[in-house]
Amino acid sequence: MVQSVPHRHRASLADPSIRADEDTARIALGALLGVAQFCAGGSTIDPAERHTIEAIRDHLAHQPQIDLDTLTPLSPEDLADQLSDPIWRARILRGMTVAALMDGELSEERLAYLRRAARVLGEGDEVVNTYANLVHERMGLVRLDMARRGFIAGAVRDFLGRGRLQAAMDLAHYVLKQNDPGEAARYRALGDLPEGTLGQAYIQFINANGFSVPGEPGGPPGTLARHDCMHVLGGYGTTPAEEGGVAGLQAGMSRNSDPFFSILLVLAEFQLGRSVVPIETGDHQHDLDPEVLFEGVERGLQMNRNLIGDWDLFADAAVPVQELRQRYGIPPRQH
Repeated sequence: MVQSVPHRHRASLADPSIRADEDTARIALGALLGVAQFCAGGSTIDPAERHTIEAIRDHLAHQPQIDLDTLTPLSPEDLADQLSDPIWRARILRGMTVAALMDGELSEERLAYLRRAARVLGEGDEVVNTYANLVHERMGLVRLDMARRGFIAGAVRDFLGRGRLQAAMDLAHYVLKQNDPGEAARYRALGDLPEGTLGQAYIQFINANGFSVPGEPGGPPGTLARHDCMHVLGGYGTTPAEEGGVAGLQAGMSRNSDPFFSILLVLAEFQLGRSVVPIETGDHQHDLDPEVLFEGVERGLQMNRNLIGDWDLFADAAVPVQELRQRYGIPPRQH
């Protein structure tokens, strides 16, 4: 059995310094294969689920040399017998839940399997309850979970931290699609900055995709405009697969949130076809690329600053994009 490390705490779920050794990785990957095999009814696992397990192996476990075909799929009981570390149990349960979602199917049988896993691993109900909310289409509760536990929570805290009155006014402008010409002009002026700076690249991104800036009808609250800047700094487009990469980047950089709930947002929206965001994204299903998603998480884990929770776009607007990537430790894309 791989033993636990007593000083670890739940906050370590997103700690990039806690990496799996090869023995732990083999156990974790075996558990992911176990849930994928269960989802397949004991036959060949779904290609999307296998691709997901490979991406987790390469980008989160950092053990690309492990051949999945040499591993024995593990049941929840096998996993509990072989691994006692609570941090790894928590991480693996989240990975099992992601794997169970990646073929785009939801079922009571899978829910029962995940509840069984949580029980034998001594885990709480929050992850499995979110899967249950998806099964039963309680989307309001799914959104609440993501807002409380995912990277969105940091933006919301900053949004509210500026004062309840100002936050309420900003939110009202957004919901009612009202103009704030002064705010819009402030953002649009960023386009006059020199080429290659973040401000100029941000406005170029907005214009190229037909988006709005804060203060324009349909524009996001200012704190949520940071997401568009992550497209620019991360080098991502706007297809569903690329949105997955941005979500992964944000999940990795947000050390005080649970990465599972951040990843869940794009899984629900673009893999399951369940609407969870308050904007029109179109009808999507099976559109995520696990390689791009989990490479995004890996990149975010290497960053030295959470640019979603407490970052000021205007403070960095005149700085070249390449310089900011170096400053904040954003590694180059490989996929």
